Amino acid sequence: MKRTLLLGGAGFIGSALARRLVEDGHTVTVVDDFSRGARDRLPAGIRVIPADVRTPGWRIGLRNEGTDWLFCLAGVVGVPNVESAPFRTWEVTTHAVMAALEIPAAKRFFASTSEVYGYAPPAPSERVAVSVPDVLAPRAVYALAKLWGEQAFIHRGEPYCIGRFHNVYGPAMGIDHVIPRFCLQLLNGEPLHVDDPTAIRAFCYIDDAVEAILQAMAVPTSEVFNIGNPTEPVTMEALMGRLKRIAGQAERPVTEGHNKPGFPRVRVPEIARLWLMTGFTPKVSLDEGLARTYAAYRRKEA
Repeated sequence: MKRTLLLGGAGFIGSALARRLVEDGHTVTVVDDFSRGARDRLPAGIRVIPADVRTPGWRIGLRNEGTDWLFCLAGVVGVPNVESAPFRTWEVTTHAVMAALEIPAAKRFFASTSEVYGYAPPAPSERVAVSVPDVLAPRAVYALAKLWGEQAFIHRGEPYCIGRFHNVYGPAMGIDHVIPRFCLQLLNGEPLHVDDPTAIRAFCYIDDAVEAILQAMAVPTSEVFNIGNPTEPVTMEALMGRLKRIAGQAERPVTEGHNKPGFPRVRVPEIARLWLMTGFTPKVSLDEGLARTYAAYRRKEA
């Protein structure tokens, strides 16, 4: 049984990971300021420390305790949230990283992002050069803070795992992402709109992402992995089409926008390294994951 600490553990990925860890017999502590996360997402029987990672007081006891696995998941997520508060995005990520490195842990996980690949090839491996095409763009802060965090974890010289997430989705992920936005347009009778119909993404259902995290953490060496599902890349137009069929609204018209500056045209992960080292393969198809997600939003489980 491992003692496990999750910074940002009440968020979308964190709460799903917390539930799985409890099921697997871990003793779980969650630190979160609940600015986006919710207590009712968390399983019973865990220790919860309500705290903003930018304030130092909550760390004192945990520095004395230590932990087996530490997951650094705290951060500002969602492009609208990043663009509206770029400095807060930097603050939260960097303070979370410093806290994670201060607390003794046998192994640490850092939640990074596909944004670090900039305009890399459509299916970047972990060995592709990272880049931030426009450092003055507000959204660039997110990638830069994550790259800073990666370097801190790597050069600390202690066991780590870095997961670069690629479009993880599912129930209870809020409203500031493309799939929830499409779901809510359909459910609320709003006009259907796709910003860039030809942009291509590959989406990974939350259950698969949690399984990938745990398998990655079990690798005995320190590694950087892409975490995603490359099996069903889809244009945004086709994604909306799938959700329209799931919602029984296949005939509703969709208005189309255009690609925004700074948005990559294609983002599909290569996960060969993760597969070779763990055997991980995603199990939830895109249609199944979309159906589960749409049903949850219909039940108001945002």
